[in-house]
Amino acid sequence: MRTNWIALAAAITWFAHNVPTSTAADDPGIAFFETKVRPVLVKECYSCHSAAEKKAKGGLELDSTAAILKGGEGGPAVFPGKPEASLLIKAIGHGDEQLKMPPKAKLPDKTIADLANWVKMGAPLPKDLGTATKAKTIDIEAGRKFWAFQPLAKVAPPQVQEPLGTIRNEVDRFILAKLAEKKLRANATADREKLIRRAYFDLTGLPPTPAEIDAFVNDASPDAWNKLLESLLASERYGERWARHWLDVVRFAESGGYEFDGERKGAFHYRDFVIRAFNEDMPYDQFVRWQLAGDKLKPGDFQATTATGFLVAGPYPGQTTQKTLEPIRYDQLDDMISTTGAAFLGLTVGCARCHDHKYDPLPQEDYYRMLACLATTGSTTANIDPNPEVFKQAKAQWDTERTKREADWQAFIRTPQFASSFELWWATNRDTVIVGHPFHPLTVVGWRLANTLHQSDGKLTDANRSEVAGLARWFEPETKKAYAPLLAHLAAEPKPKLEPIFATGQQGGEVFFLIRGETGRKNGKPAPGFFRVLMSNSEQDAKWVGKPVDKKPAVEPRVALANWMTDADTGAGHLLARVIVNRLWQHHMGRGLVATTNDFGIQGERPTHPELLDYLASELIRNGWRLKPIHKLIMASAVYQQAGDDIPANRAIDPDNKLWWRLPPRRLESEAVRDSLLAIGNNLDLKMYGPGTLDEATLRRSVYLTVKRSKPVPILQLFDSPEAIQSIGERQVTTVPTQALTLMNSPFVRRQADLLAKRVRPSASVELPVAVEAAYRTAFGRKPTAYEKERASAFVARLAETYGKGEPATARAFADLCHALLCSNEFVYVD
Repeated sequence: MRTNWIALAAAITWFAHNVPTSTAADDPGIAFFETKVRPVLVKECYSCHSAAEKKAKGGLELDSTAAILKGGEGGPAVFPGKPEASLLIKAIGHGDEQLKMPPKAKLPDKTIADLANWVKMGAPLPKDLGTATKAKTIDIEAGRKFWAFQPLAKVAPPQVQEPLGTIRNEVDRFILAKLAEKKLRANATADREKLIRRAYFDLTGLPPTPAEIDAFVNDASPDAWNKLLESLLASERYGERWARHWLDVVRFAESGGYEFDGERKGAFHYRDFVIRAFNEDMPYDQFVRWQLAGDKLKPGDFQATTATGFLVAGPYPGQTTQKTLEPIRYDQLDDMISTTGAAFLGLTVGCARCHDHKYDPLPQEDYYRMLACLATTGSTTANIDPNPEVFKQAKAQWDTERTKREADWQAFIRTPQFASSFELWWATNRDTVIVGHPFHPLTVVGWRLANTLHQSDGKLTDANRSEVAGLARWFEPETKKAYAPLLAHLAAEPKPKLEPIFATGQQGGEVFFLIRGETGRKNGKPAPGFFRVLMSNSEQDAKWVGKPVDKKPAVEPRVALANWMTDADTGAGHLLARVIVNRLWQHHMGRGLVATTNDFGIQGERPTHPELLDYLASELIRNGWRLKPIHKLIMASAVYQQAGDDIPANRAIDPDNKLWWRLPPRRLESEAVRDSLLAIGNNLDLKMYGPGTLDEATLRRSVYLTVKRSKPVPILQLFDSPEAIQSIGERQVTTVPTQALTLMNSPFVRRQADLLAKRVRPSASVELPVAVEAAYRTAFGRKPTAYEKERASAFVARLAETYGKGEPATARAFADLCHALLCSNEFVYVD
């Protein structure tokens, strides 16, 4: 046993020198470590492996990065990226009787899965893990002086003297002023073919057609660019494109994850809500409010309730026990608050779960006060009518017709014909009606009918006419015939068409302040509240929460949270606005003004252009929190429209292009790569909304592919689609051989190449040089150079000779050329 523990501890030496350490605070691996791994180390490991506890069994300490890097006394236990080969994972799994960690009780399956995921990520560690020693008291007032926590500055665009670049709008003044300080000049404007391709991919995620390119290139009007932006922002494809960006941020998936990974019925409705919200340009503050408390703000409203799927979109174990139920519940709440903090405020809130935040002015007390806002929030599958107005209209029409048919019925039973017909029928059939099978339901009706008529000596009177008619409609033929229209109408009463949606529901009821985040160490109940650093004073909670009434909050806590979050004057609204405009800038420009899009805290990057960031945030609020005007403002600028050419003199001073003197090429995201392949093949199904599918052969846009945590779509995963485990502000971009090999060998890609070939050369009558030019324009959005056209035509001719003779050989060779175009860098990059 001793040998195994030493081996495990010493293995950390190898592990620590082969894992990444990072200062990028919004690195998803670091965020995962802080929220999922560090709490386990604190609770389960520090008692035996901590400098503060003065214990280091096996020579191993785990409460600082330096100590972990130093390692223990034995050999490798962790293979970054390979949990199945890691001794550490085997040890905590208790699969080996001689090697159990912790030695007394096995960790919960969920915790083991989290540690395995961390190793799978490469076991990333922050550059400075900190120590287990008691942290200094956080100075909230001093914390408010940090740039991100200050109110929006009232900034005027600078007046640039002799600008070394074009000024198209106020955004350019901020950029050029910084360039002028370093004596850098901006790039020239990109050519129109590049600009339209850039705009199409940025706003729709799809390539422009040759006809659309021609229309823009040949439009000589001064507002040609503005018209193009207007049309793209009005396109339904815009919502699909930008919804996918947002779904990364909110860790959206349609299954629970972990081993069970059960389906979440109706979860796709949240995706559809986001698409609609972007297309309708829903004010961003409303977009946020609905996601936090839509079910409380508009009870019974389908879209508002669907929006709360944001809170419960995170992974959740499908199987729990009485022992694990409470820890899992706190993990679920932590996921909600961590994602809320990252998505809306750009803060690593989860780092304050076990202790005061190591870097940001976020006390652990504030973490639990905010957690209390979600105390009764869990997940449920609710059934709501998505189109209540349709039902309301149908019901009103039905009610009108019912009134008419009931009037006809009442008129019928008051006619002399009804009286005489019924009395004759009754005299003939009374015994048959009364005597029936004792269990037949109409027997009761018969007895009631007999009793009623007995009292009136078998005659109809004004007093019994309605009751007799109501009973006789089941027996007397003429009465049944007269009643049939009303009966048929009653059977056709419209009902609301309920749809299941995965959203918030009532769960739990109270939370406790947990010492070191441990459920076994409760220390009182926190009252709902917020981060004091994002208030103008620390006693301001009452503005949003109200004064308790009978020990109950005056305002529903999630509604109070939504109000505080969107209050740009005295709440968190100023940071909310900064974070979202930075996300827009990032997706348009390739990097945010704050490079760490999910971390605006002290460990995050500082803004390169803080005045521009505040200007954009102020413009967002001034325009009613609508995002489309901000898109236009950014894209109408000269800095967005500039070329990506290298300028050696600029590069020598600003090698990382932090001052935006060029717009470098960017690789398309996985969904845009797949959608472009379908669009190029003229094979894309543009059906919107509704349930998705796991069939990657579907022709629908990739945003409609079902996101199942245990079954990612291979081609999307290959091009770096994120795991839906936590909020992702910026995707990783990898370059690996399997990407090129997949494009070369995938039957799906080859099918699109064949369709492209037939699209641009439908018959042998199309000359090869003409077809080559059409293929280039369709795939790349530009004409081939004379050299490219000549070489491509020669390539097809030579290849056709190897395939045989005649048109079939030429068609096959031309399809090979089209396939080569789809395998090129130019196809998967936007310049």
